[in-house]
Amino acid sequence: MYKKQLITIIATVAATNAFAQQTAPQPNVSVYGVLDTMVRYTTNVVESDGTTVGNQTKMGDGGALQGSRLGFKGEEDLGGNTSAVFQLEMGFLSSNGSADQQGQLFGRQAYVGLKNNQWGELDVGRQYGVAFDTLGNYDPVGMGNMPENEWQLFLMGVRFDNTLKYTNNFGPIRAEVQYSMGGQAGNSQIGSTTGLGLTYTQGPLSVGVFDQMSYDADSNKLNVAGIGASYEISATTLFLNYFNAKRDAGFEKASNNSGGPLANTSLLGNADNTLRRTDGVTTVGLQYKATPQVSLTLGYMTDSVSNETSTGNSGKISTGYGLVNYHFSKRTDVYVGLDYTKVSGGEIDNGDLTNTVLQFAGAPLGGNTGRTGVAIGLRHSF
Repeated sequence: MYKKQLITIIATVAATNAFAQQTAPQPNVSVYGVLDTMVRYTTNVVESDGTTVGNQTKMGDGGALQGSRLGFKGEEDLGGNTSAVFQLEMGFLSSNGSADQQGQLFGRQAYVGLKNNQWGELDVGRQYGVAFDTLGNYDPVGMGNMPENEWQLFLMGVRFDNTLKYTNNFGPIRAEVQYSMGGQAGNSQIGSTTGLGLTYTQGPLSVGVFDQMSYDADSNKLNVAGIGASYEISATTLFLNYFNAKRDAGFEKASNNSGGPLANTSLLGNADNTLRRTDGVTTVGLQYKATPQVSLTLGYMTDSVSNETSTGNSGKISTGYGLVNYHFSKRTDVYVGLDYTKVSGGEIDNGDLTNTVLQFAGAPLGGNTGRTGVAIGLRHSF
């Protein structure tokens, strides 16, 4: 008897659920991804144990342009011009399939939110910071994907856990507000990040400004503020951006996946310094579409550092690069790239400094002052 009743209940529930699925609006869910892989020749490479290897040819952990990823995003119409949205995006190293972004399952993005055509969008979860969102639009390669063309990211931070982000458009102006909760008992400020970004776009011109503030476990702060612009002239797009980053003496983020203040943010610290470090980073470049299949990208970025150590050292790091892309289709392209990076002053990682940008990015020069790289890569998106 009980068996028959159970079968009846299951059948009724299944039928009701099937009917509900047929009659209710279905969410729009899509799967997407990018695979970017390169073979790269690099000079002055240093092994993780500190042994200088010299010149090296290897398959990169990813490509020169984008990090490989697999993502899911969706939107459900809730009525009244309001939708529920979500995005889950995981990163991986295409050379060996291992996880990227500190090994987090969805380390690139993981958020849910509500979007209204009039009132804007509010998203909750792991998201990009305002600084990256703003300046990424004004960088020739969208901030790149290897230490030599993405080192500026470690000065501003990339993604932040526990983030509330509000965005809305007001005519040609897009506003973005970020509040990343520190989540620490007893003090809501430590570990937190706040940011505001404004972008103006009209015809071929786009200009963006932002200000972003982060606090570590001891309320030492990092303030990053900047401006960027792009302008389209026929087949050429020009890019320019500048940001200034100021780190208090002793500023430090918690180790990855520790749950501590500013963990998982890819931020350079200033822990061993008794002076406030200042970085002033300028990037210029262009992208030229020679034909529908062929494009050329040129870029140059430079960072002038003051108070890099407690002795008041100054330093400098500069990178110039060029890329030629051939697009087989909208989804698949092959590229050849050449880059050169030069360091001086306090940015020369002579073995006893921990605040050099390339060293923090995992690509130290072993006391050398320059590095040349040549790469060929293949990228496919779906």
